[in-house]
Amino acid sequence: MARAHNIMLGFPNRIDQCEITGGAWVESLPLANLRNRLFSRVARSTSAAESATQMVLDLGDPKSIRILGLIAHTITLQGRLRIEASQFSDFRTLVHDTGYRDVWGGLIGAPWMIEELEWESDNYWYGTYSREQVEGFTAVSVHVLDAPVFARFWRLSVQDARNPAGFIQIGRVFIGEGVQPRINYSWGAGAAYETGTQVERALGGAKFFDVREPVRVFRFTLEHMNDEEAFGTFQEIVRRAGIHGELMVIPDPTDLYQGLRRNFMGSLRQLSPLEQVTWMDGGSAHSMAFEIEELR
Repeated sequence: MARAHNIMLGFPNRIDQCEITGGAWVESLPLANLRNRLFSRVARSTSAAESATQMVLDLGDPKSIRILGLIAHTITLQGRLRIEASQFSDFRTLVHDTGYRDVWGGLIGAPWMIEELEWESDNYWYGTYSREQVEGFTAVSVHVLDAPVFARFWRLSVQDARNPAGFIQIGRVFIGEGVQPRINYSWGAGAAYETGTQVERALGGAKFFDVREPVRVFRFTLEHMNDEEAFGTFQEIVRRAGIHGELMVIPDPTDLYQGLRRNFMGSLRQLSPLEQVTWMDGGSAHSMAFEIEELR
């Protein structure tokens, strides 16, 4: 069985097959926008009240779900999220209920010391990220369930009544399975930022910049995969995802505090071959490299 901290890949994203209802959302910015892969096509609630910020995802039939994520959202650092699952559209009985969790994560186990913060700091009372720390990120709040949950209906309820905008916006939702290798990725994995910023230099030597936000890229290799992992899981993900499918990348599901910096939704840059490297447990041991670029 895979260890809890091993990398988790979320695939497929089932949001495009969902019927999305509930809450109160602006007519010109409806919940249907969550099925659009452009994060700028947001859904916007009519107010910040919890009755307005709810949504119900109907998968059509029961499916196994492990990961739910809110992408490109405007929920504040104090926002909380409840995830409920049921086989019934009225949620009269639940098969899962997370209770209210921090949307951004990081509160529990955060390496902060109250004596090191200034009284005026915007995170003094909460021990979570500051506004400056989250500035520039595509807000990705990932919630990994303790075990896969098999259900048809999923209700997401956001508590963010003090949002200064008076509403919340969400650009995309991830809802899907999560898979982990038995053995974690190899040493030498790389997490990088890549930028498309253009630079022009004047005759006098001064530089002028056309600034673009950097995107995250994660490169890693899974080695020592047995036949079932190699052919039945990870090569199958590569086949189905291609270079266009959405993958949720969670390098360490137990790392709540650094999740803001490490977790993202991306796509494969290229389809790497599956390499047979040695013999293991009466069969072959396989290796495959991954390079995943953040979607914006």
